Amino acid sequence: MQLAARKTRPGAPTGSRRGLPFKINRRKLTETLTAYTFLAPYLFVLIVFTLIAIVTALTLSFFYVDFGFTEPIFYGFRNYLNIWYDLTHDGDFAVGLRNCVEYTIGVVTLQTILALFLALLLNQKVRGRGFFRTIFYLPAMTSSVAISLIFYWLYQPQGGINYVLSLLHIQGPAWLENPSTALPAIMLLNIWTTAPTFMLMYLAALQDIPSTLYEAARVDGANSWQMLWKITIPLLRPTTFAVVALGSIGAFQMFDQAFVMEGASGAPLRSTLTAAMVIYDTAFQKSLMGLACAQAFVLFVIIFTVTLLQKRYIDVNIQY
Repeated sequence: MQLAARKTRPGAPTGSRRGLPFKINRRKLTETLTAYTFLAPYLFVLIVFTLIAIVTALTLSFFYVDFGFTEPIFYGFRNYLNIWYDLTHDGDFAVGLRNCVEYTIGVVTLQTILALFLALLLNQKVRGRGFFRTIFYLPAMTSSVAISLIFYWLYQPQGGINYVLSLLHIQGPAWLENPSTALPAIMLLNIWTTAPTFMLMYLAALQDIPSTLYEAARVDGANSWQMLWKITIPLLRPTTFAVVALGSIGAFQMFDQAFVMEGASGAPLRSTLTAAMVIYDTAFQKSLMGLACAQAFVLFVIIFTVTLLQKRYIDVNIQY
C-alpha cells in the first residue's frame, strides 16, 4: 500500500517549529542582553538614588517627620501651606529662591557667553590649541570646596584681588561683607569654574558643523560676522539649550560655594542665602524633614518648569 506524499509550501514550518509565532534572532537577542547588562549599574543608580528618592521626598512632604525621633504624622498640605506663608511673608525660603533666580540669570548668561567665546577661540587653527584647552579646563577639574577656599582668601579686604586693585590706586570693597557684592563675588567664582565644561560642549558642536556651509557662504560674499550669526549660532541651538539647561539646574541648586564662603546663615543679611541652604537648615538643623522634602519638591517643580520653557524657546531645529 502506497502512502501519498503530503505537499508543503517551500519555507513552511515543519516538525517542532510549526507552533512558533516568530523566529528568534539569537544575535539580536544577545546584543540586547549585552546592552542592558552594561546599562544595569546606571539604571540601578537612577532608580534607587533618583526615582525612588523623588517618590520618597514627595511622600514625606505630606507628613510631619521629626527626623526619625517620632512617628511620622500625616500633615496633608500643611507643609505646603507653611511654604506659601513663607513665600508671602519674605521668609528664608522666599529669600533663597529670589537669590537663586538672580544668581541663575547672572551665572547662566555670562558663563554661556564666555563658554561660546572660548570655544570659538580654540576652534581656530592656531598653535598650542591642545595646551590652551587643558589650561582653560583646569578650573573644572579642581574641587569646588578647594576653589571656594582659594577665592575666600582672594576676596578678603587684604586679599589678592584688593592688592591688585591697590596697585592701580583703586580702593577695593569688602567683597564678602557687603550685601551688594557678596552674591556677585560668588557668581564670578561659579562662572570661572563651570564655563570650561560648557566650552568643551560648544567646541565639540562647532567641529560637527560642515565646513561646506562656510565655504558656500564665502562664495556668496558673507563675512565672518554674518557667518557667525547666520550659520554658527543657529546650528548651535541644541548645544545652547543643553548648556543653558544644565547651567540653570546647577545654579538653582547652588550650595557648596555659598556655604563655604559665607556659612549656613547666608550672610551678610541673607544676601547669599540659597534655596538649597534653607532646605539643609530645615532638615538637619531644625530636624523638620517633612517640611524640607516639601521645599525640595517645590524647588524641583521650579527647575523642571524652567527647563521645559528653555526647551521650548531655545532648542529649535535649524536645517539648511
